[in-house]
Amino acid sequence: MDEADELFSIAKVSARIGLAPDTLRYFERQGIVPSPRRDNAGRRQYTTADVELIRMLVHLRETGMPLADIAQFTGADDKVTDPAGLRLELLTAHRRRVQDRREELDRALEVISRKIADYSDRITSSLELLDRPDCTIAFSVQGEGPLLFLVGAPAGRAGFAALAHELAGRFRVVTHDPRGIGASRAVPGMAAPTPEVLAEDLAALVDRFTGGPALFVGTSGGAVTLLELAKQHPYLVDRAVLHEPPLVSLLNDADLTDRAAAAFTVAETDPQWAVQEFFDFSGAGHHTGPDQTPPTHMALPELPAEELDKNRYFLGRMAGPTVFYVPDIEATRRISVALCAGALSHHQMARRATQALAGQLGLPLIDMPGNHVGASAEPAEFARAVVPLLAR
Repeated sequence: MDEADELFSIAKVSARIGLAPDTLRYFERQGIVPSPRRDNAGRRQYTTADVELIRMLVHLRETGMPLADIAQFTGADDKVTDPAGLRLELLTAHRRRVQDRREELDRALEVISRKIADYSDRITSSLELLDRPDCTIAFSVQGEGPLLFLVGAPAGRAGFAALAHELAGRFRVVTHDPRGIGASRAVPGMAAPTPEVLAEDLAALVDRFTGGPALFVGTSGGAVTLLELAKQHPYLVDRAVLHEPPLVSLLNDADLTDRAAAAFTVAETDPQWAVQEFFDFSGAGHHTGPDQTPPTHMALPELPAEELDKNRYFLGRMAGPTVFYVPDIEATRRISVALCAGALSHHQMARRATQALAGQLGLPLIDMPGNHVGASAEPAEFARAVVPLLAR
């Protein structure tokens, strides 16, 4: 007998798929799957096609498809006139729901991972302070080996805690909160967090450890800080890995420039709208492969007061000078640098900008795990990928 002609009892189907016989009977009674044929004794006989259909049902149910839609998909709803067309429509709509849900879970997982790493960092590394003329910079150190600085903006010690832990077995890792972020709280009279000012803060932090060159990994705005550090203090840079500097200035995109400027302008008074607009035009919260583009809009939940305050500062004061920064290409060529972007950041603002920078520098663009926040969301994978890039 061919496999296509093989018949299975309900017990065998249950063992193959992992659903109890009573569950299979329930789906049949509820009209979610068609009733199988029966033998002369009235026992159910499932074909291979029946088994595969039930297996698909399980996947659809586990990913949240409504039972009414599943009934239409399986053909239990006998009113359907175009089953193939309907199945395509149902699966396309459900794929979008699953992708949206996955992105929601990814964002939640990123927050959870940051919190775990933050509490771990508090336990394993002590907070130290660096006095600057107009503020105090908080930093942490862990591990042994070559000196490595992880640089972000707005990401600080909490955002890099998990990655620092992964790299501490090979490097002496320094993380810090940029001025106005985390424990480096904003104070009256403090200079604005422009790339020029942030680079001077970083240079002072490097001097705290060594007068010579060090290794750097900069992500997002931190990569822009490193571009300015290369201009001001190239002797401090042994090797720099730049991950997705979000340089709108390199994209020649008037609509994107206008949207960014508008979001930054209203961030102080309407941070919820500014965050939503930034999320939409950057695409940075999504996972997009080479043949995918981020959705133009995905509504965010109302942010708590603490997050709104953080974004008044980040979007209102830090983001504008960062994304509109114009890098000095010749200065960047004088340092050893690697440019990389998330393998799941395609057609997003920061990856496009990094690709443009790579073109100006004549360097390859190296894929890294995850999307724009891969360094914090996938720290183990990111660490494995970044270590070879730190070698000249």
